[in-house]
Amino acid sequence: MKALAKDTLAQLLQAGFDDARVTITESDSHELNVAHNHASLMRSTSNQTMALLGIKDQRKVTASVSNLTDGAISDVIANMIRDVATAPQDEANAVAPEQTGEFSKGPTTVDREAMAAVVQNFLALRSERYPTFQVEEAAVKHSLDTTVLVTSKNTELKSSIGSYDVSLMGSSKDEHGTSSFNYTGGSMDALPEQLIEHFELENLIENSVQETQNRLLGEKFVGDVILTPMAVMDLLEWLLDQVSDYSLISGTSVYQNSVGSNIASSLLTVRQHLQGSGVNPFNGEGFVAEPITLVENGKLTSLLPSYYGSRKLDLPHTPVSSAWAIEGGDISRTEMVAGVKKGALVGRLSMGSPAANGDFSGVIKNSFLLENGERSTALSETMITGNVAQMLQDIVAISRDVTDYGSHQLPWLKVQGLKFS
Repeated sequence: MKALAKDTLAQLLQAGFDDARVTITESDSHELNVAHNHASLMRSTSNQTMALLGIKDQRKVTASVSNLTDGAISDVIANMIRDVATAPQDEANAVAPEQTGEFSKGPTTVDREAMAAVVQNFLALRSERYPTFQVEEAAVKHSLDTTVLVTSKNTELKSSIGSYDVSLMGSSKDEHGTSSFNYTGGSMDALPEQLIEHFELENLIENSVQETQNRLLGEKFVGDVILTPMAVMDLLEWLLDQVSDYSLISGTSVYQNSVGSNIASSLLTVRQHLQGSGVNPFNGEGFVAEPITLVENGKLTSLLPSYYGSRKLDLPHTPVSSAWAIEGGDISRTEMVAGVKKGALVGRLSMGSPAANGDFSGVIKNSFLLENGERSTALSETMITGNVAQMLQDIVAISRDVTDYGSHQLPWLKVQGLKFS
């Protein structure tokens, strides 16, 4: 792979590009699928892809190809030379310089017997404990991704990342009705005996079984929400979008000039999670990610522009991956619920994209009413309205329990001051 990547890089430069990047990824996977509560398919797949980037006269063009024969690669390069002439000029276009390293992590070989056993155990446990919960789709997959990335600026990187990946989507159905769909999943380095103990899976199923009996909210009120980790992920993704290229370059980020300022509750600390299962130590631009604390006790420490974005906006560049962790707090989930006078436990947010300033209005799914410190009935057709940036400021508790999804580690969050209707 490295020889082919270097040869292709040389062809791009010989064709007239000033700078170039070549990435080859080889993926091998073995997947056991579940459909409608039954194991349905075991399959193995293998594929290679090549991604090319060329820069000429400050103009950038990209292409990809899955046929890695000499002829196919030559045709792609010829098309790139043709297309780059009409691309817009941008002096911020560049490739990663002077990055080197070889990385290997995770299980490199598949244990099919373990995959079959963990699925069998899970389906038997579901049937015994939660017969009304229906697994619509699920999969346990072993993946091994080998990546080689080279650039014309002396970058040579290689990684071999193995992991077991789990995904599940389902709902419950009984004489009372049907619950909303819910889903979870993540990555791990080794398969456990009981899958239900991971990725908040048992909480998801237990809640789903109870959600077949639900009611409308009734009167409007202002109260608290307790976000489960999957809902917390939505909050985190909004924050990351605000400090990344699209929002920064368009000038719509609410945090454009907030480095060094308190943008969240002092309880919140967000760190890069490079050791997570399935996480590649280098990113798609060709930079080895660096440890970083993005938010420390509520204070924003950095923006996260890409290499291109940093050159475009004249901002510092800190290479990052897509893996993050929110530090746990000092309170149990039970204590969090006990402290809510009126509000909701929220399993999933359905709000689309908030406005540029963070304002949103969305339906809360897989959620339960909280009254006087106790969880009561499941909610139906209930909306919350607020501002995402303000939600970060209004975090009043973080659970000590943190759920490991592989690429993310997320606790439960309690946020005050949301409008319910």
